[in-house]
Amino acid sequence: MKFLDFVKNEKFLYFVGGVLAATYGVKAAKSEKTRKVCVNGLAKCIKLQNDAQETFKNMKEEAQDICYDAKQAADND
Repeated sequence: MKFLDFVKNEKFLYFVGGVLAATYGVKAAKSEKTRKVCVNGLAKCIKLQNDAQETFKNMKEEAQDICYDAKQAADND
C-alpha cells in the first residue's frame, strides 16, 4: 500500500484526527484560559439556576395567594 492510499483511507484519517484531537484537547483542557472560561460559564449557569428557582418560588406563592383569595370569595358567596 502506498502512502497516498493511507491518506485517501477514511478510517486512517479518522484515526489521525482522533490522535490530534486527543493530544491538543488535553493541552487545551489544562490551560489556564480554558479553566477560566469553564469557571465563568459554570458560575453563570449556577446563577441562572438560582434565578430560575427564585422565580418559580415567587410564581408558586402568587398562585397560592390567588387560590386562597378565590376560595375566600367562593365561601363568601
